Amino acid sequence: QLARTRVTVLIEGESGTGKEALARALHEASGGQQPFIAVNCSAIVPTLLESELFGHEKGAFTGADQRKSGRLELAGEGTLFLDEIGDLSLDLQAKLLRVLQEREFQRVGGQATLPLRARVVSATHQRLASLVASGAFRHDLYYRLAVTTLSLPPLRERLGDLQDLTRYLLAKLGRDLGRELDGLTEAA
Repeated sequence: QLARTRVTVLIEGESGTGKEALARALHEASGGQQPFIAVNCSAIVPTLLESELFGHEKGAFTGADQRKSGRLELAGEGTLFLDEIGDLSLDLQAKLLRVLQEREFQRVGGQATLPLRARVVSATHQRLASLVASGAFRHDLYYRLAVTTLSLPPLRERLGDLQDLTRYLLAKLGRDLGRELDGLTEAA
């Protein structure tokens, strides 16, 4: 049902719970013909993250020797997945808030206004509500991102999924190895 809408989605869960897999599944369920663009907000230094998200014009800063499209633009009408959104600097939080409010943006150093056509899905291993309470995350951005919130519990809290997950992973491993794997022993 959620795949049929374009609302923003916040996925919360511990590291390793499958937040990106859920975001990809949501993207695929919505048609999956357009791009799925993932950005790890904690893996890119804030000074470069702005250019990665918004793109930049030639001459916008030292080393910008050509125009570059950012991830907001490259996502087209697909899905922009912002992983570890809780690590976004306050400065970039303000800029992202404006993009979500106005559904438009400008490249760094640019004058032209470009439309945001992509669906935005974000994820975090942190409790954003706690970050909002401490002042480390903007409350207005939190409410824009969390139009719908999905919480992924860790596997230790959903042991009933273990057998299906094991079968899936064995089948995937078998395809990767080019052989059929029968399964695991009961002890394993």
